[in-house]
Amino acid sequence: MTRRSARSLLLIAAAALLAAACTRLAYMNASLAYENAAPMLAWMIDDYVDLTPAQGDWVQARLDDAMAWHRSRELPGYARFLASVGERSGRPFTEAEVGAAWADVHADYARVVEHVLPDVAEFLAGLDERQVARLERRFADDNRRIAEEWTRGTPEERRAKSVNRMIAHLEEWVGPLDDRQREIVAAREAALPPATEAYLADRRYRQVETLALVRSHDRDRIAAGLHRLLLEPSAWRRPEYQASLRAREELMFRMIARLSATLTAEQREQLQARIRGYMREITRLAASG
Repeated sequence: MTRRSARSLLLIAAAALLAAACTRLAYMNASLAYENAAPMLAWMIDDYVDLTPAQGDWVQARLDDAMAWHRSRELPGYARFLASVGERSGRPFTEAEVGAAWADVHADYARVVEHVLPDVAEFLAGLDERQVARLERRFADDNRRIAEEWTRGTPEERRAKSVNRMIAHLEEWVGPLDDRQREIVAAREAALPPATEAYLADRRYRQVETLALVRSHDRDRIAAGLHRLLLEPSAWRRPEYQASLRAREELMFRMIARLSATLTAEQREQLQARIRGYMREITRLAASG
C-alpha cells in the first residue's frame, strides 16, 4: 500500500480543505470512492505483485477490516475537522490555521499507517521472488513515467500547466477565480524551488529500501523499516530536500491564506456548500457502518 493510495483513498474527508489545492478529489464523488476503496486498493496491489487466489482473499479481508475500523474510528473526527473549517470559512484563513489543518491531515495519515502497518508487513513478508521482481519492475516503470511527465515541454510550459491545474482544483471549491486570484496562484508557482530531481531521488531511495526489506522476509524488520520510511522521513531524507519541502508547504499555506482573503460572498458560499456536502457524506458513511 503506497503513501499516495492510503492518503488519497483512506483520508478523503480529512484532506478536504487542502485537497482543493493539491489533489484530484475535487473531481470525485467522495462517497463512491470511499465505499469502493477496499476493492480498488486490492486491484492496485494485485496489479503490482500479481496475487495468488489465497493472497487475494487475504488482502481483501484485511482491507475490509481496515475500512471498517476507519469508518467507525476515524470518520467522526473528519466530520469535526470539517465542521471547524466550515465555521472559520466566513473569514480569511491565516497561514497558521492552514498549517495546523495540514498538520491534522498528516496526523490522520500517521494513524492510518500505524493501524495497517502490521498487516502490510505480514503481506510483504510472504511475497515470493517472482512477485518481488514484478514489484521492482513496476517501481521502475512508474519512475520512468513520472520523469517523462515532469520534464515534458519547456520550463515555462510546465509552469503554466501546473498553474492551470491548480486553478482548476481551486475553482471546483470556490467557483471561477478572477485575475487577481489567478495571479496569487501564479506567484506561488513561480516561487517554488526546483524539486523534480530531488523528488525522484527520494522516491528511488524509498523503493530500494522497501525492496530490501521485502526480500528479508522478516515481518518485524519490514514493519520497523516501513515505519521509518513512511513516518520518520527526517531520519533519512536529505536536509536540502527537507528544506525544499518545508518551503513548498509554506508557499502553499501563504497562497491559501492570501486567496481566502480575496474570496467574494459567492465564493465563500460555494466553499461552505462544498464543505457541508462532504459533512453529509461523512455522516452517511459513518452511519452505514
